[in-house]
Amino acid sequence: MTILLFGGGLQVLAIARGLKESGHVVDVAGMHNEISKRSRYVRVCISIDIDKICANEFIAIVNNGNYNVVIPTEDEYASWLSHNKKEIELQTKAKCAIADFDTYSIASDKSLLLQFCKKCNIPHPKTALIEEDYEAIAAYVGFPALIKPSHSAGSRGIKLVNNIDELMAVANSTIKEYGECSLQEYIENDHYYNVMLYRTANGSYANHVVTRITRFYPIKGGSSSFCTTIEDDKLVNMCKSLLDKLNWVGFADFDVLEKSERDYRIIEINPRVPASVRAAAISGVNFGEIIVSDLLYGTVPSYHYDYGKQLRCLGLDIAWFVSSPMRFRATPSWFKFLGENLFYQEGGYKDALAMCASIFMGVRKMLSPAFRKQKSGMN
Repeated sequence: MTILLFGGGLQVLAIARGLKESGHVVDVAGMHNEISKRSRYVRVCISIDIDKICANEFIAIVNNGNYNVVIPTEDEYASWLSHNKKEIELQTKAKCAIADFDTYSIASDKSLLLQFCKKCNIPHPKTALIEEDYEAIAAYVGFPALIKPSHSAGSRGIKLVNNIDELMAVANSTIKEYGECSLQEYIENDHYYNVMLYRTANGSYANHVVTRITRFYPIKGGSSSFCTTIEDDKLVNMCKSLLDKLNWVGFADFDVLEKSERDYRIIEINPRVPASVRAAAISGVNFGEIIVSDLLYGTVPSYHYDYGKQLRCLGLDIAWFVSSPMRFRATPSWFKFLGENLFYQEGGYKDALAMCASIFMGVRKMLSPAFRKQKSGMN
């Protein structure tokens, strides 16, 4: 089958590799193809402007490429694809690996999702939309707390505030830059969890994968730079419960905090494949093949989940090293670069050119004042 990955980023490397190794042909369409075009697992990179492309133009690309499945890899692409899903599937033979827009719009909006969790009694941090009555919001959520944009990725725009004066000082400027924001209870911990699930239309589940994230950037709560795959039925069942109540169909990627021992709180769903899907692959679970098989044949393969694998994002781990006071006391050591169960999110030696490009671009991004400003609220 011929698969189109819609978007770019590190997500492409992991999902493309699994699909290619399963015998599929993989192309990429997106704005940022610098990494994708260097991957040995990608055949063709198509340059598109997600801010300008219309449904008819994309439909022409899908028909010309004779694509069977379209899988989004970035938030803005996932949102666009979900919004145009019905038209694309009506006018092409391709299936779109994204939830219908009514469901997607809840999962992709951090504020709406946690309101839904509250309604359904699913554990989550105290959260309230930031409106004019700051004192009432602060009284409900408490301090310290996070200002979180309802729509953002990679911890952009998140700010930690310790009292109402700090909240009032930065809330308006954050809302002006990022749009609607919420105030969320800050749960401090030295780790958090990621849960990857695939739910079919009949409500059954394919394999799950759980990662325990012990290094991340920004250092007070950001994207994983080092994680280990684990098993935890309580975490998995909590996330399944939310997907069941949403009547979710497809792949979902959860971020979950631990308030106290095994007292978990869902903070968000990424309704598209994340870069950490590589953690599933090194543990024996090919989510790309699960997605394709379910959409095209209505069946899902079953894999042996060999947890205990470590995944490192070296570019992000360099940023963690620069920022963290724990740089020389990390467990396992930051200076451990090889190991039987240690793998790299950027691809490793089998995709060396893409890995080098990814690390170079990551370091260049860290040197950008604009990027550091976006992340500064959690460092």
